[in-house]
Amino acid sequence: MPDSLTLVYGQTVQLSLPAEYNNLKDATLAFDFKANPRIKLNDTDSLSTFMRNAVTFNSSTNTVTVDAGKLYPNGMTSITTSYQTPRVYTATLVATSTAGFQPVKSTIKIRVVPTQLAIKDLSATDKIPYAYAIYSKQEERYTVDYQGINPANTYLYLHVNGRPDGKVNLVKDEVVVSADAGDPAQKSEWIYDLIPILTKDGYEVARKQFRVVLMPKPKFFFGTYYSDYDLTILENRIVMGLGNAYTSKAPTFSPDKYKGKFSMIGIKKDGAAFTDTQQLFTVDEATGKVSVAANTTLKAGAYEVTVQTQATTGLVLTATFTLVMEPIDG
Repeated sequence: MPDSLTLVYGQTVQLSLPAEYNNLKDATLAFDFKANPRIKLNDTDSLSTFMRNAVTFNSSTNTVTVDAGKLYPNGMTSITTSYQTPRVYTATLVATSTAGFQPVKSTIKIRVVPTQLAIKDLSATDKIPYAYAIYSKQEERYTVDYQGINPANTYLYLHVNGRPDGKVNLVKDEVVVSADAGDPAQKSEWIYDLIPILTKDGYEVARKQFRVVLMPKPKFFFGTYYSDYDLTILENRIVMGLGNAYTSKAPTFSPDKYKGKFSMIGIKKDGAAFTDTQQLFTVDEATGKVSVAANTTLKAGAYEVTVQTQATTGLVLTATFTLVMEPIDG
C-alpha cells in the first residue's frame, strides 16, 4: 500500500494487495484504527466508526477500498456541532499470525479535501466562472450541479462575499438573482461574488465560487456615443457614388472591454434580400468597418448591411449600416 493518499470528498479508490497475500497461511488481515484520536465526528458516531465504514479490506478480492465519501475533509470544524476532524486519518493494515509470529503492519495516512460543485451552463474549467446578465424585469437563476455527490443528508447554503443586499438568495438548489438586483438605476455594472457551500453534519464537503455580472445592454451601433451625457448620435447611413469604393468608420461598442469579433449576416437592397455573388461587401472582423469594393455591377439603391457581434459575455448584438448608391452625374 502507499504511505499516503489524498482524496477529494466523494472519491473512492481501490488498492490491490500483492498476490502472495492471497496465499498467506495461518494469518489474517484486518485494519486497526487506534492511531486516530478518540473523538466523535457527530452526535452519534465516533471517528473509529467512520473509519471502519470508509476503509475496508476484502479478502476474496485481496483489495483495500477507501471511500472518501464516508469521511469528512480534514482540519474542518462542524458549524452545527463544533466537532473537529483530525489533520489526517490513519489506517493500519495488520497481518496477524495464528502460528505465534509477531504481527506485521502497514500504515497509510489518508487526507480528504473538499471537492468542487459546479454551476450548470457556466464554465466547468474556470476557477471562478462568470455569468453575465442584462438588466431586465426578470430574475436570473443559476442551478447548482452536485457533480455526482449524493445530496442525501447534506445542507446547501449560499455565502455572498462583500455586503449582501438581500437580492440574491438560494431556493432549493438554485441561486436566484432578483429582478431588482444590482444598480437601482440599472445604469452601472454590478458584480455579485457568490459561493454555494455544501455541508454534511456541519462540515464543508464542497463549494463553488462564481460571479454574476449585471450590466446595462451594451451599446452597438454605427455612430458616436457620449457616455458623459448618455448621448447617442447615429451615423448609420451615407450617400455615395454608384460604383465607388467605400469604407465606413468603425461602429461604436460600449463598454469596449466586452467587444468581440464582427461578421456580416445579411444584406438588403431597397428592403429586399440581396445576394452578393461577387462578394463586394465585407465587414472587418476586428473593427466592424463595412466596406464595398469599386465595381461596375451594382445598381443604384439603398444597400443595408447587417453586422453582428458576439460580446465576450456571450451576448449577440446586431447593427445596420446603409449605403445609398446614386449614379454619378456626367
